[in-house]
Amino acid sequence: MYSLDADFGEGPVWFISDLHLSPQQPALSRLFQQFCDTRAPEGQALFILGDLFDYWVHPAQSRESTYAQVFDRLQQLATTGMRIYVMVGNRDFALSSKLLARFDLQLIPDPCVIHLGTQAILLTHGDLLCTDDRRYQRFRRVIRHPLTRLSIGNLPYPWLQKLATQLRSGSTKEVQKKAPEITDAQPAAIQSALREGIGKTRQHRGFDVLVHGHTHRPVWEETRAGWRMVLGAWTADEAIIGRWAGGHWSLEKIMSIS
Repeated sequence: MYSLDADFGEGPVWFISDLHLSPQQPALSRLFQQFCDTRAPEGQALFILGDLFDYWVHPAQSRESTYAQVFDRLQQLATTGMRIYVMVGNRDFALSSKLLARFDLQLIPDPCVIHLGTQAILLTHGDLLCTDDRRYQRFRRVIRHPLTRLSIGNLPYPWLQKLATQLRSGSTKEVQKKAPEITDAQPAAIQSALREGIGKTRQHRGFDVLVHGHTHRPVWEETRAGWRMVLGAWTADEAIIGRWAGGHWSLEKIMSIS
């Protein structure tokens, strides 16, 4: 299991996910810029746990205005000494470590272990916990297979953009047809993750806290196996984000002031 060897002192450490930034949603980008200008600089580190972007298909996106501004602002934070870690999600899994490194951002695998104070923390985007959604899990394995990614990656950028649009549209319709409990983290998978880890990363030692996004159902709760923090999806008006400082956890709401 990948364990990030880093000391974050007393923090604060921020956790965000599911921003879904894109040119089509400028209000989301404004709220993100507001966060970077106000709350983010308080932290020692920032963990982005997937779906920073609504989709990611090609490095050329980084030169487009909306995406360039996001990377520029994150790089500005990184130059102040803040450590910024990016985990890919189901929308932006094509982000590469090479691209992120250009902006002083570090790619971390899903799942990833960190230590805050005396606690062992398991970080994941969250889709791996939705084990009842078998159709999605099959699709996930296929679309992320190295051969699939190699084949798709060789397509022209305009084709990839069209493909991403079609996949997003299909995914939205698919989710609307499913019962809410199917698209949520499965209770047994949550307990298993806290006790052992996820997938091939399983270990005998348990975790104190599980932090994830993806489900868009923010909560801070104690389970039989440990604590769980679920981060919220960003909207034009607000975002629910995670904070750790001096041993204390909290979900915080940031509101748009524009």
